Amino acid sequence: MTWDERVRAVAGHGFTERQAGFLVTVMLPAGVCLARHYPAFARITQGQKVHDFFTRLVTRGFATKRRCGHNTARLYHVHHKPLYVAIGDPDNRHRRPLPLGRAVERLMLLDAVLSDRRLTWLATERAKVAHFTLARRGQPPSRSTCPRSRRET
Repeated sequence: MTWDERVRAVAGHGFTERQAGFLVTVMLPAGVCLARHYPAFARITQGQKVHDFFTRLVTRGFATKRRCGHNTARLYHVHHKPLYVAIGDPDNRHRRPLPLGRAVERLMLLDAVLSDRRLTWLATERAKVAHFTLARRGQPPSRSTCPRSRRET
């Protein structure tokens, strides 16, 4: 399934293309995010759009909201099975509840993914196998195996 196919499938659940792209970016490597991650991804300012997006995620049951160690921070856990079915990974381990310590590790991973979009991110096992299989055969790895480049085989 390609990146664009995943985004279109998630958008079919009533999200804009930008929101769907963000959700795919969250679901593959982490499954959790903070509200500050959406404006970083979308290159918008923190405000009403961000608030409305996360309120909608929680009220429609796509995600749960949880307090973090910091009194004002809220952790959002995207766990809705139909979204993971839409991206072709219905049994992804990121759907399971997790302790705060593990969530922090995943948030750091998401920060790394969002920090440099030029880097290739191999989020799924299939993408990693394709990348290293091609590399071992002496062929240069293709960016098309990476969801960060908007394509995945």
